[in-house]
Amino acid sequence: MYMAPPFIAYFAADTHNASLLETAYLQCGLYREVLLFNSSATFSPVGTSLTNGLWHHIIGPQSQDLGLWSTGNGWAAAGMLRVLHTILKAPVAKGTSWRGQAISDLSSWIKEIVDGARASSMDGGLLRNYLNDISGDGHGFGEISGSSMLAAVTYRMMVTSPLAFPASVYLPFAEGIRKVLGENDAQGNPHITANGTATPAVNPLGWSDTAPWTAGRCVSRSRASSKH
Repeated sequence: MYMAPPFIAYFAADTHNASLLETAYLQCGLYREVLLFNSSATFSPVGTSLTNGLWHHIIGPQSQDLGLWSTGNGWAAAGMLRVLHTILKAPVAKGTSWRGQAISDLSSWIKEIVDGARASSMDGGLLRNYLNDISGDGHGFGEISGSSMLAAVTYRMMVTSPLAFPASVYLPFAEGIRKVLGENDAQGNPHITANGTATPAVNPLGWSDTAPWTAGRCVSRSRASSKH
C-alpha cells in the first residue's frame, strides 16, 4: 500500500494519465476492502468494520496474519495520504468526474485508521506492535514504527483536511507520540539513541518476533500476497 498505489499515482501524474491516476485511488479502495472486510465489494461504508477501522495485516493464503499490525496500518494510511496529495495537486486530475469522490474516500479511509489507532490501548505512550493485543503474550509491546508513521499522517491530515481532523482532537495524539519519542523508556534508555537509532522497533523481517529491536538496522522485503 505504501509503494504500489503511490507509484501508480506519481507515474500517472507525470504522464498526464487521468485514468491511471483514478486506478491508484481504486487500488487503495480494493486493498481496504480485502484487508478490512475480507470482501471484494466496492466499497464498504466507513464505520462498518469489526476492527474499528484498523486493517488486518495479511489476508492469505500465503503467510496469513489477521492481526492488526501497527506498522502495516501506518503504511496503509501513509500510502493513501501520498495518493490523496497526488490527486489534490496533479493538474491532470482537475475537472475529472471522479476527483471529488476520490478525495472524500481517501480522506475518510485515512481517518478511519487514525481513529482506530487513537482508540487503541498504548504501551508506554506508544502504539502497540499489534494494536489490540493486551494479552501479555509479547506481541503488544509499544513500538516506534507504526507510532511515528501514524503520528506523521495525523499531522499532515490536520493541515490537509482541518475540518475532518480538528487540531483540538488530533493534535494531542500526534504530539503525545512525538514527545514520548524524545524521552526515555521505562528502563531509562532514550527512545532515540546517540547514534540516531529509534527504539523499540519491530523486527521488519519477522513481525511475530516478540523481542523489540533496540539496535542495528535491517532491510525489509516483501513477503506475502495481500499485504500493506
